[in-house]
Amino acid sequence: MEITKKDNEIIIKHKLKRNEMYRISEGKNFKTISFFKKTQACIGYSSKTEDNKHILLLDYDHVEKNVVYEDVSAIQLYFSLPPAYLFTTKEKKEDGNIVGNYHVVFLCKNNSRKTFEIMGEVGIDSNFRDSPLRKESKSWVLRIGKKNGSGEPKFLEMIGNKNLNYPISTAHKKLLKKFFPKIKHPKYKNEDGLSQIKIQMYETKG
Repeated sequence: MEITKKDNEIIIKHKLKRNEMYRISEGKNFKTISFFKKTQACIGYSSKTEDNKHILLLDYDHVEKNVVYEDVSAIQLYFSLPPAYLFTTKEKKEDGNIVGNYHVVFLCKNNSRKTFEIMGEVGIDSNFRDSPLRKESKSWVLRIGKKNGSGEPKFLEMIGNKNLNYPISTAHKKLLKKFFPKIKHPKYKNEDGLSQIKIQMYETKG
């Protein structure tokens, strides 16, 4: 973007990229111009369970993989959580470290207050942490389909083998079985036996 000012005139020059849009807003005391990426529709699954609880979903954007390991191990220890499922949508090596975008799924069930509390202990994307405040579904949503610029979620591994007595969502476990049939699930001892789950379409940056 090139901005020049001459006398009382301001000139803004910006060449729109292929996936960019712009918006001009004008109010009583302001005028703004915004440039942003086009959105695209994605498919994902909701954290909410049939009995109005939530499983724990974590979304990391462009972080070192070891940060994810450290976060997961810490909350497993502090909150006595069950094993975690680690997925990636993109990763590469940078300066000797593996860096990427990651999803972490815990099938454990909690109310929204407890879920927010746990999320506050990890370095996930802040927009994801607060997303239920903006979404009509009032839940967290993780992608399961394709997205431009990022691949489909790919299962990497299970992390930890702790607290198999924690109440977990049977419906979400079945969802993971359907989309990721090669996962070897732990032998959970306290499944809720429920079956309903919400699949959602949502918009994200292209």
